Formats: sequence, C-alpha cells, structure tokens
Amino acid sequence: LLVQYRMHEDIMRHPSAQFYDGRLQAADSVARHLLRDLPGVSDDELTDCAVRFIDTSGSSYEEERETAGSSLGNPEEAALATKKAMDLIALGVRPEDIAIITPYTAQVRLLREHMRNEAVEIGSIDGFQGREKEAVIISLVRSNADNEIGFLRDTRRMNVALTRARRKLIVIGDSATIANHPFYSGLLSHFDSIGAYHGVWDE
Repeated sequence: LLVQYRMHEDIMRHPSAQFYDGRLQAADSVARHLLRDLPGVSDDELTDCAVRFIDTSGSSYEEERETAGSSLGNPEEAALATKKAMDLIALGVRPEDIAIITPYTAQVRLLREHMRNEAVEIGSIDGFQGREKEAVIISLVRSNADNEIGFLRDTRRMNVALTRARRKLIVIGDSATIANHPFYSGLLSHFDSIGAYHGVWDE
C-alpha cells in the first residue's frame, strides 16, 4: 500500500524517499492538515507548519552517560523538548495529543523530570512503535565531537520514530554530530528545503 492516511506530506517525504523510492503518497485527507486546523488551536508559527528541526550544534547541549548504566541523556535537550511541548499546550493543543520520544532510557527519565503535564506521553522510540499522535517531539540526544551516533544508525527504527506524527513533527538534535551519516544528511537537506531548519538560539 503506497497511500498513507496519517501524516502531513512534509513529514512523509523523507521516509518515502529513503524506504519507498519516493512512491509513498499522502491521502488528500491528511496531506496538508496542520495543528492549527484542530479545534481550539491558535494559528501561530509553531502550528502553521508540519515540521521543525531545532539544531543544537555549537551550543552546550551535550550528551552525558549515566553514572550507573550505559544509557545516555542530554539534560539541556530534555529541557528544550519539554518546553516545546508546553508551548504547544499554550497554543491550545491538547496534552494527550502530544508525545515526546527518544532513543535512550536515560533521556526518558530526564524528560519525565522536566515535564509538568502528565498527560503528555513520554517514552522510548521502541515503545512508541505502532502509535501516533497529532504532535511528536523527538529528542535525538547524541552530541559529541567524535560524531558517534549509536542507536541512531538503525535508520529503520528512526524511520518509525519520524512517522509517528500526524500534524507536527519536531526533531531536536546536533547536526554536526549526525550529518556524516547519509540518512541524516538527507534528512537535514529535507528540513532545509521545506524551511524547517531552526538554530537552537532561535528558540
């Protein structure tokens, strides 16, 4: 089946190019739907487009390994992800229509510490498989001088993450760390081509 009935076409386009030879199409009913079209949601620069990438490169948003354990977190990125969720709620998006997902369990714990609204779902990418929300925020976590991306190399799992959002996808990550991988190089180019790229300083 090459017609999908979940996501805005800007959310779909890169996964379609990577995994479906560009043949995946968005049904007319979803191709251009946005958060601002939902009842009670304000028309704002955050709700009138489908995709936003927030680039943390050059900032102090650095990954940290847990003291006890092998998982990674990124405290500043966790704080920003939860702030964007609260911004959406302030614009009228229902908390239960928002999810924040991440590859790392340590980051899940940090996100839950920061999140002030329990109705916003927070979890791992694997745990969110098969699910969807009107708005999904992805915290990529990885930020290091060696361009190590770990879990992010599994592009099929990341494809699942990138296609959970219906009307709004926000991705937060360090472009300098991920750009050497062809999947993410293409993803960054896609973000730039649709005007979705934002530096962290803009936030």
